[in-house]
Amino acid sequence: MTRRDRISALFFLGLSLFICVQSVIIGLGTPDTPGSGMLPFCAGTGMGLLALWLVIQSFRSKKAPDDVPGDGAFRWGKCFLVCICLFGYAIVVDWLGFVLTTFIAVLALFHLFESKKGWLVVIKAALIAIGNYLFFVEGLGLSLPRGFLGW
Repeated sequence: MTRRDRISALFFLGLSLFICVQSVIIGLGTPDTPGSGMLPFCAGTGMGLLALWLVIQSFRSKKAPDDVPGDGAFRWGKCFLVCICLFGYAIVVDWLGFVLTTFIAVLALFHLFESKKGWLVVIKAALIAIGNYLFFVEGLGLSLPRGFLGW
């Protein structure tokens, strides 16, 4: 891991600590009646754990920065395509519905970043879309856009 990884991980660790402290000041509430600070506290905690893991990995890594694979060039084309995909998701989710739009978006993102067999990507995208539906609608009781198909 490079020095840049360590610096960015330390930055996000500090940011997550700031978010958690501010969330406590706002008020966490209880699990039964969560306060307005509960969601940012959970998000800050998750970000902090990931940043802490990256800090630990950066110190444990024996690789020199020159040994890190990759050409170091940022792929603007893929970044642009991801932004287009997410923008399109936000536009059509009400019309197509949550499940179908999530399936199509995940399928497009997997196609963009994975080089696995096509049928495996379709199965993964379907499982993610259905799993999200079960978690948010059945588990949490949220109402999500149904779309013109009604599901």
